[in-house]
Amino acid sequence: MAVSRGLRATGRVVADLARTMLPAMIAVTILDRSGWLARLAALAAPAMAWFGLPGGTALALLMGNVVGLYSGIAAAIPLGLDYKEWTVLGTMLAISHAHPVEAAIIARAGANTWVVLAARLAASAAAGWVLNRLL
Repeated sequence: MAVSRGLRATGRVVADLARTMLPAMIAVTILDRSGWLARLAALAAPAMAWFGLPGGTALALLMGNVVGLYSGIAAAIPLGLDYKEWTVLGTMLAISHAHPVEAAIIARAGANTWVVLAARLAASAAAGWVLNRLL
């Protein structure tokens, strides 16, 4: 009985992750194969260089901050990042992710949503910059 419940719960978690990650991975792959990812990456490359990240990771950061942590990670999978880039990107996303959901929670808690979100973005950028220098 307990094993059956555990397997069902595991199946639900896997399905939830697949619903989040697969569309992000497919979107990035389509952008990559169509040439649009290279164009977007070229535009973002100067900003991403501050963090030691390739331009294409801007899309992963955007997806992570708008949709959620797993979408950001999924968007980065096709990019072939090395350990340093994964560490920087993962840290930045861990600090700052899922802003629409987080904004609703922050507002319900009574805090100033814009101040908290700005602080999270600033902390994420600062952590990315520092890690780029240290690693």
